[in-house]
Amino acid sequence: MFNYVFDEDGVYIRNLSNSAEHHGIGQYRFPHNYELVGSGYTIYEGDRKHHLSFIRKDYMELDGKGCEYEALKIAAKIYFVRLGFNVAVVDLEQSSITLIVGETYFYGKIGSPASSGFSEKSAHSDARDEMAGTAVAWVLGCQRYVVHEFLEDGKCRVRWSPKEEEMNDHPYCATKIKEPMYLVDIKGTVPYYVCAPVLTNRFIALQDYDRMLTVGCVMGGGMIPTMISGYARFLGEESITDTPSWITT
Repeated sequence: MFNYVFDEDGVYIRNLSNSAEHHGIGQYRFPHNYELVGSGYTIYEGDRKHHLSFIRKDYMELDGKGCEYEALKIAAKIYFVRLGFNVAVVDLEQSSITLIVGETYFYGKIGSPASSGFSEKSAHSDARDEMAGTAVAWVLGCQRYVVHEFLEDGKCRVRWSPKEEEMNDHPYCATKIKEPMYLVDIKGTVPYYVCAPVLTNRFIALQDYDRMLTVGCVMGGGMIPTMISGYARFLGEESITDTPSWITT
């Protein structure tokens, strides 16, 4: 009954935001964020650099090449941004941007080497081994969730609802944004008839283990990536996993 509302004539209408029948894993997604509109950032990593310019609410340019974008905010000055089929974490708190173009990672520092006090070292860094031995279930919608078990450095076991018994081991990498916030990139296909799109072959998400929140996207097969938000449910002692060491209960 809670998944229905009355119209003005007293007829039941499905409440799609609760039923999840049409919204799937994207139904809990945070509202689009437009705080980056009008801003531009040049980022450096060694002798490489990129420039990001957010022109309008749905259009930006990466190194002068335009694409549509979506931004979700997870902290006061930290954003997960989908740049077409690429991804960035814009961290204005630490003046750092992690940019993923295809398979290539770029840990960029905002600014200019000519600027006074500029440091070329990004605050973000590779952190794959820090995830090993932890696990979490991310609730992405009404009866929609995914379980990630980080078995060892570079190996993650993934289970999607509603077929949690079907598990697959996939390669992953992780970037430490700040303690305890990580960007996780898991590559691998999904089984048929689960809540992830059938063409999914990559899951990229920014995960905040302090506030137990995640924002990110699933992508694959040329489909427009699906933006997601969710909350964490760590698995209990009766399960096969332990909570991360940085979580206190």
